[in-house]
Order: sequence, then structure tokens, then C-alpha cells
Amino acid sequence: MNDGASSGTGKGEVIVGLDPRDRSRAAVAWAAAEARLRRLPLRLVVSVPWLVDTRHLGDEPQRTTLRRQAGQELESAAAWVEAEYALPEVIMEVYDGSPVAALTSGSRHAQSVVVGSRDLSRLQEVLGSDSVVVPLAARAQCPVVVVREPPTARTARTSRPRLVVGIDADSPSSPALEFAFGEAALRGAALNAVSVGRPPLLPLARRRQRAEERRHGALARAVAECSSGFPGVHVELEVPTGDPVEELVRASRTALALVVGRSRRHAGTGGRLGRVVHGLLHRAGCPVVVVPPR
Repeated sequence: MNDGASSGTGKGEVIVGLDPRDRSRAAVAWAAAEARLRRLPLRLVVSVPWLVDTRHLGDEPQRTTLRRQAGQELESAAAWVEAEYALPEVIMEVYDGSPVAALTSGSRHAQSVVVGSRDLSRLQEVLGSDSVVVPLAARAQCPVVVVREPPTARTARTSRPRLVVGIDADSPSSPALEFAFGEAALRGAALNAVSVGRPPLLPLARRRQRAEERRHGALARAVAECSSGFPGVHVELEVPTGDPVEELVRASRTALALVVGRSRRHAGTGGRLGRVVHGLLHRAGCPVVVVPPR
């Protein structure tokens, strides 16, 4: 077990951001399992934001207390990880600054960044002073895994693990598909590739059928390009018609995780995400993985 201050920053690690107010271990559990499966170091990060706009107004006593609390949270999480997962390398880091800055910076060298979500409403998540999930998912340079901890179990999982990847047939995201295939292979899961089409303006059966056939063909081609390196992954294609958020939420209810790509259209727009990804972060019934474009 290492202290981040002395170990330096390595390449290819799994990072999990800890929130001392959230006693759930759901995000830590996902990150620890990922690190174990990929044989990577796990970095536990707690940020200590600056209390005022300037850093020179005598806030050191409060910061000392916050840093001590952050250290206690790290020690507790690290002990839990060691007992449950026995990882060979766990790194602890206290970051001076905002959690978004800490995790976005870490995403430059990480395999993935994992955070929990405290079931905030959409308005709270976007406008809250402590919002992390949306700006991090919009800016990170590696996949971001958002693990919601519901008050009760949402659904029973199916007997065989299953990942879902949501694909826009008009502009399929190769990074999202590649990540989904790799994760499915790693976890021994099947993969459902889902491309949702909006209902046609004129509800003609033939027109709807032709649209579904086009989407199925585009989805099949995108999947074929990524599947050759993962022969053991069973893939099923789905091309439902409806609202993308609603259909992917439905598919997520029995999934191990839902993988979606971050659109290039929102690159460079700060903390913004597209409507579909934004909706899934708040409503999906399983962890959501947001994969950035290349």
C-alpha cells in the first residue's frame, strides 16, 4: 500500500474518487474488481477543495482538519479493499483542489476513473456546487464509470452477466464498442449492442421496417469491425424504435453495465454532455460507462 505523495503517478491504473459523505463502497468495489481483473494498480483519491477564493486567508486550521478526515477515509477504504480484494498495489492520494480537477487530471494516464453517484436529481447534479459526475464525464480522457447506489436493489440480474452498449447507427463509436467488447471478455459476459431509432414521422409499417433494417445493417457492420479480437464474446443486436434514453434505461435494468460513447459534437464544450448520455447517468439501472472519442 503506497502513499500517492511518494509513489508518483503511474501509467495504466484504475482511479476511484472517494466522497467522505458517501459511506457506500459500491464505486470502490467496482474499481477494485476492475483493477484485479486487469492486474493494474488501484488509486484511491480524496480531494480537499479550497474553502475560499484565495488560498491565503487563514483557512489552514480548517484545511488541516479536512485533510485529516480525507486521510482517515483513504485508510478506511484501503483497509476494506485489502480485506476484500487483496490487490498487490493500492495507492492513496489526497488532492488539494476540486474533485473534478483531480479526476480529470488523473484521467490522462488512467485506464478508467470510477465515481459514485448519490442519486441526485438532474438539477442538483448540474447546478450543485459539489457536482462531479457530469463535468467529469464530459472532460475525462479515459472511460468514466458512474456507479449509482440505489436505496434498494433495482432489479435482479440475469443468470449470465450481460453488458449493454448503446450505439448511434449514424455515427457508431468505435471506442465505446471496443471498450464494451474488452470489458465483456474480461468479465465473461455476453454483450447486447443496441441502436435505437426514433419513430418515423409517418407511422407506415413498411417505412419503419426499412429503417430498422438499415440500422441493423449499420450496427452489424460496426460490431463486426470490433468483434474479431474477441471471439469468445457472444453478441446480440437490438434495433428498437423509440426514445433512446427510455430504451437504453429499459435495457440497463438487468445489465452488469451500460457503455455509451461521448459524442464528438460536445468536444471542447466544457461540462456539457449530450441529452442521451446525460439522461442515462441519472436513470440507468446499472453502472454507466462513458467512453470519450479518440
